[in-house]
Amino acid sequence: MPAGVFTDLAGLKVCVVACHFDPETTGSAPYNTALVKALGEGGADVEVVTGIPHYPQWAVGDEKYRRGLRWKETFGPARVTRVRHAVPRTPNLIGRARMELSFASLALPYVLASRSDVVVAVTPLLGAFVAGRCAARGRPLGVVVHDLSGNAAQQSGTTGAGAGAVIGNIEYRLARSADLVGVITPRFRDVLVNDGGVRPERIIDVPLFTHITGVDETTAAARARLGWPSTSDFVVVHTGNMGMKQGLDNVVDAARIAYQRNLGVSFVLVGDGNQRRALGDLGKGIPNLRFVDPVDGDAYPHVLAAADALLLNERRGVLEMSLPSKVTSYVAARRPMIAAVESGGITHSVVDEFAAAHIVDPGSGEALVAGALALRDDEGLRTKLVDAAAQLGEAKFGEAAGREGFRRFAKALANTH
Repeated sequence: MPAGVFTDLAGLKVCVVACHFDPETTGSAPYNTALVKALGEGGADVEVVTGIPHYPQWAVGDEKYRRGLRWKETFGPARVTRVRHAVPRTPNLIGRARMELSFASLALPYVLASRSDVVVAVTPLLGAFVAGRCAARGRPLGVVVHDLSGNAAQQSGTTGAGAGAVIGNIEYRLARSADLVGVITPRFRDVLVNDGGVRPERIIDVPLFTHITGVDETTAAARARLGWPSTSDFVVVHTGNMGMKQGLDNVVDAARIAYQRNLGVSFVLVGDGNQRRALGDLGKGIPNLRFVDPVDGDAYPHVLAAADALLLNERRGVLEMSLPSKVTSYVAARRPMIAAVESGGITHSVVDEFAAAHIVDPGSGEALVAGALALRDDEGLRTKLVDAAAQLGEAKFGEAAGREGFRRFAKALANTH
C-alpha cells in the first residue's frame, strides 16, 4: 500500500484489553503497544485496560506498582488503565490461574465502563478475553490470538493433558463467541477451525512484524558497547523469555560440551523467566555460558549485533502453541539463525519456508553444538542464511503492512454489527 495511506478509523472508539503492554519489551507486549499506536494513527479513539509490568521477570520491578490496585495513565493520545493483578512467584498452573482470574476480575469493570464502540482483547492472558467477553454488552468483540493457551499448557510441560484440554475447551468456546478472531500465523487458523469449531469466515490474519531496526555494527563493537567481554569464541545468543516453552536445558548442555572439548563456542542467554534460576544452577562452573539481564528497546538491536549466531530454541514437543516473536527481530539483525525446534511445528514451518535458519534437533546439546560449528566453519552458509532471513522478513514481517493489518482488523470488527 502507498506510504502514509491508512485505513480510516476516525470516529471509532476502541477499548483494547491486554495484560502485556509498554514498558514490557518482550513477548506480546511490543505488538500490543504497536496495536494501540496503529489504531491511533488511523484516527481511532483508543483506551487500554492492561496489567502491571512484570514479564519476563515474573516480578514487579517498578516501585510505583507495588502499592495500589489501579493507575490512570496516558500513552500518546491513548488513555490507559492499569490494574494490580496477581503476579505469581511460580507461574505453574495454580499461579497462572490466580493471575488470569485476578486480571479478568479487575479489568472487567473498566471494560464495562468504557464507552467504546468495539472491544479488542489480546491473548495471552486468556483472562483478557474473559473480561472482554463478559463486558462487551452488545458491542462487537474481537480477539487477537498470540498464543493458544490450551496447547501452550500441554506442550510447554506446565500442565498435564487433562488440564490442558480443559483450558483449550474454554479457549475454543470463547473464540467461537467472538465476532472476529485475529491470528498471528495461519497455523492458528487451522487449529481454531478444525479443533475449536470457529467459523473460518470470522478469522482474519494479523501477522507479526518486525518492530526493531537492525544496526550496522560489528560483533566486537556491539560487545564493547554493551560491556560484554571480548572473546575469540563463536558466540551464540538467545534472547527473551527463559521459560518451560523454550526448554533451554540443551543450551546449558551445549555450553558444557563445547567447554569440555575446547571447541571455542560460547552461549549467552539474554532475558529472564521462571526457569532462569534453575538454568543458572545447572550451568554453574561453565565459563562459556553467560546470563544477561533483560535490556531495553534501545539496547536490544546491539544485543543482536553482538551475536555471531542467534538462537531460536523450543522444548521438544512444542508444535502449535505459539510463534516466538523474537523471530521478527532476528530477521532484521543480519546475523545467521540456528533453530532448535520441532519438525512440523509452527516455528519450523515459518523459517523452513525460506530456508532462513540452520535447523537442528530440539533438546539436544550435541545437535546445538554441531549447528554452531557448522555456521562458524562455513562463511558461505552464514551468508546464505542471513540473506534468506532478510527475504523472510521482507515477505512476511513488514512493519507497515503489519500495522495496517491491525487497523483493518478494527475496521472489519466495527462492521460486524
